[in-house]
Amino acid sequence: MNMEIKHKWLWIFLLLTLFGLLNVGVIATDDMANGDPVHWQRYLINELSGAWTMLPLLVGLFWFFKQKPITRENISLRLPLHLLITMLFGGLHTLLMYTVRTPLYRWFDLGDYANLYGILGYRFMMEYFKQFVLYWVFYGGYTLFQQFREQHIQKIRTAQLEEQLTKARLQALQMQLNPHFLFNTLNAISGMMYEDLDAADRMMVNLGDMLRSTFQIKTEKHALEQEVGLLEHYLKIMKIRFKDKLETTISIGKGTHKALIPVFLLQPLLENAIKYGVESKGQVHISLHTSIDQDKLKIHLTDNGPGIQHRIGPGVGLQNTMERLENHFGEKYQFNLANLPEGGLSIGIQIPLRFAA
Repeated sequence: MNMEIKHKWLWIFLLLTLFGLLNVGVIATDDMANGDPVHWQRYLINELSGAWTMLPLLVGLFWFFKQKPITRENISLRLPLHLLITMLFGGLHTLLMYTVRTPLYRWFDLGDYANLYGILGYRFMMEYFKQFVLYWVFYGGYTLFQQFREQHIQKIRTAQLEEQLTKARLQALQMQLNPHFLFNTLNAISGMMYEDLDAADRMMVNLGDMLRSTFQIKTEKHALEQEVGLLEHYLKIMKIRFKDKLETTISIGKGTHKALIPVFLLQPLLENAIKYGVESKGQVHISLHTSIDQDKLKIHLTDNGPGIQHRIGPGVGLQNTMERLENHFGEKYQFNLANLPEGGLSIGIQIPLRFAA
């Protein structure tokens, strides 16, 4: 029996006990109001035995409720069956109470229960009126509990499916990004081979180092310092290609080294800045700065390129970055693009501050 079932039956036992004690209180206060003596021991035995003997019957009732639920489609067939079960439930409950109370009355010297209880046939009818109502209370409670449980399970399954879909989408985005980066870099190396074979060889070595680092990543997020490590491999490749046409400044703010960010988040942004900056101006300077603002990690990237208005569409890099941020953080992120007055583009990213272990 698992913990959920144990807790369920514990709550049922406690509710039945409470119900029995409430009945004791009603009977006792009625005696007090009439000025009659209060027989606490007898009342406790009667009401608690009445409540507790329902427990074994409820096991059968709950099984029956599960097997034969009443619906709109089957009410004409199931309702007579349930009415028959109410009589069986009532009869068995009365017999159990009679069987349990008879020896208890002897043990506590309360007299002969059979004589006090009266004619058993009429008692079956008297008890059945209460048992009939209790049966439908139990059926209603069981049905509501099952509906609540099904809704809860459905919510969990929905959340799990959404999580799986989100992970699948993130993996798809990463799979889209990695080949994009790889093909661009291989094209650059291919072009460099006809100009400077030694430089192309060094680019291949750095690409291999970067790919090895990438393949070792098993999570969707990693520490900022790991992301910067990937960037350094990438920038080595680009600096070999563009030489003095490319200048970069990376400033990792205090306390941000272990901050978690999505894997491969910054590389496509630098790739865009280098591509458009070199194409338009022949030389590009890129600055990357990180800082902490209360419970947020702020990433600020600037370049001296043409700005956003001279670019056709957001491109794979920017579009992919925005989609990944949305999938990771929902509405709890900011991604801002702005042209700088002196020329160039400013990219501001703000995400919830979380730290790697």
